[in-house]
Amino acid sequence: MIHQLNVTHSRSDALNHHTITHDRTFNGKPLYYFEDGLVLEYLEEIDRVLNDALNQYPRIFAAHINLNLPSDFEGGYLAVFAHFFRILESETNELCKDKYTGRTYQNPQTVIRYIWTEASVSTSDHHHHLILLFDRDLFQNLGTGREGWGRFLYKKVRKTWDRVVEASYSQPCSGLAYSPTNEGFELFSDTESFPLQLNEFFYRISRLAKPVPKSDDNRNKSFGCSHDSP
Repeated sequence: MIHQLNVTHSRSDALNHHTITHDRTFNGKPLYYFEDGLVLEYLEEIDRVLNDALNQYPRIFAAHINLNLPSDFEGGYLAVFAHFFRILESETNELCKDKYTGRTYQNPQTVIRYIWTEASVSTSDHHHHLILLFDRDLFQNLGTGREGWGRFLYKKVRKTWDRVVEASYSQPCSGLAYSPTNEGFELFSDTESFPLQLNEFFYRISRLAKPVPKSDDNRNKSFGCSHDSP
């Protein structure tokens, strides 16, 4: 059966080529309620990225990070994002190699998938929300002692973001990325509780599909996600 959506269109939506849905579920998964609805195209991309991750890795660890840029940053933030994701994946893969022997390390180039969205323009044009999806079984061996692997990953992400922004900003940067709790969400597709985990997680991240009004010419640059190579 084809999933039916309660959708509406407005003049601003047409300009953005976006479809707004007020449905409470998407492909059987619950959605966060937002008075102005959610962008259907964003939900489709969120669902695709999540499925791609789970199809490759049976257990994933999801980290939510708030990203900021300096208030007077004038560079292209999309280029900063691209550099950040490239460096983060490369460096975390190198860290994992140091933790495994040649016999046990079976995936030397793991994929870190991501979903990001711009925060409301009422707060800051340079504030974004980011979801990172890691292969849990691989990265759980990072970190030692009181700094467990999850906190280690958050620390690594924050430092990498500061360093990448600093390279583009040409001034010292620190504390631009943060998470209120430094605690992630785990999804185990090989367990009985997975359907409940998936519903709870999709409800949480469906907030990233909120429409973001834009006043400039970059209307299609308020949301982004990873794409697997063909």
